[in-house]
Amino acid sequence: MSDSTPIGRVTVALEDAGYRRIANGLQIGELKFEFPAAFVKANNSGELILVADIASESETQLSRKVDGVARALDIASSTRSLTLVVTGPRPSTATLDSLGRVCRVLPTGDISGGDGDHVLKNWLAVLLPLSLPQPESVAGNALARIHAAAHYLDEATRKLIDVALQGERAVSEELYSIIDTAAVQAKEKTS
Repeated sequence: MSDSTPIGRVTVALEDAGYRRIANGLQIGELKFEFPAAFVKANNSGELILVADIASESETQLSRKVDGVARALDIASSTRSLTLVVTGPRPSTATLDSLGRVCRVLPTGDISGGDGDHVLKNWLAVLLPLSLPQPESVAGNALARIHAAAHYLDEATRKLIDVALQGERAVSEELYSIIDTAAVQAKEKTS
């Protein structure tokens, strides 16, 4: 069963993206900090992500806690970047400005609706890996469209399209063949 709370949805999205949840709370040096969730990248701990729900604590409390984490990281000479994901009602502009001085702030807003996962992924996009189409599928789709339209083209162009899947060398060889054939035909017409 999945956790449908805002914190749970953020947790699932970050874990699916390769982040590891910090177990037993966040501790920097001798100081412990209470956040609903905290994450580091599984292979690279260069970024610390805190998750907080503004509905369960005041903006002032949240600002103090985040300032404390930022100061603790500075004292520990940490080079980690700090990101805060805020769920629940959007904090005031003054609070966002204050938090933005010490960390990157991603206020997700209302993610409880049917399109909540899409909204959440948009807000977390800076933390999530890019999903690009595979080059083979892009090339395959483009070639399929070209093949569909190829029956309108001349025979020489269709031959080039047919060998395109075989690679650059095959296309070069076919092009040379087409040019040679055209040169021979032109020479025969003039003779």
